[in-house]
Parts: sequence; structure tokens; C-alpha cells
Amino acid sequence: MDSSNLKYCPIHNTFDLIGKKFTILILRDMMLYGKKHFNELLNSVEGMNSKTLSLRIKELERDELIKRHVFNEMPLRVEYELTEKAMKLRPILEQMGEFSTRYCATDVFRDKKPRNFDAVLSSKLHNM
Repeated sequence: MDSSNLKYCPIHNTFDLIGKKFTILILRDMMLYGKKHFNELLNSVEGMNSKTLSLRIKELERDELIKRHVFNEMPLRVEYELTEKAMKLRPILEQMGEFSTRYCATDVFRDKKPRNFDAVLSSKLHNM
């Protein structure tokens, strides 16, 4: 790899974008489960409060990973949409899930048996 023109580690840069507490879980829920409203996200990420969610949403907007859409209705409706840039992170999230379901099964599953992440994802979506 030619690193002579490298200003910052690319892996570290990606981690800076998605590594803050709850950020990757917000992206996960938008990407994999179709969550797009503030309260949906707030209720889907365990342990997150509204102040933190608001801050993370602003950071994700600033980093061009989500777009905010305000609908001029009463009551006011706001939806969040993943950008094309954010969707490029989907394979990374899926690989992280695959790694854990295969190689960290004792931490992830009650029965401690490894599984394929796609099977876990489809069963979770089926139960929603």
C-alpha cells in the first residue's frame, strides 16, 4: 500500500464516523429494520436517552450519513433517511454481525451455538 499521501488512517477515520456510543446501533436500526422516526429509534436502542439520540442524529447529519425530512403537517412529522454514503456501510455492519454470530456465539446466543448472520437477521425481521 502506498501510504506516502496518507493524511489519516482510513480505518480510524471510519471509526471516528461510526464509533461513538449508539451511533452504529442507530445506523443498524435504520439500515436493517427500517426505523426512520425519532421515537422509533429511541425505543429500539436500549439504554439511549432522547438527548443522546438528538446529538447523534445531528452528528450523522453533519457527516452526511442521514438526511432529515420535515413534513409540513399538523402535527409536524420528521423522518430520517440514510444517504447513499451511509448505505455503503451496510456490508461492514453485516460483516460485524457475521463475525459475532460465527466466532462469538457464546457471547451472542443463549445456546452458544454459532449461526449464519443472515439467518439471525431474517428471523429477527420475521418476528417484528
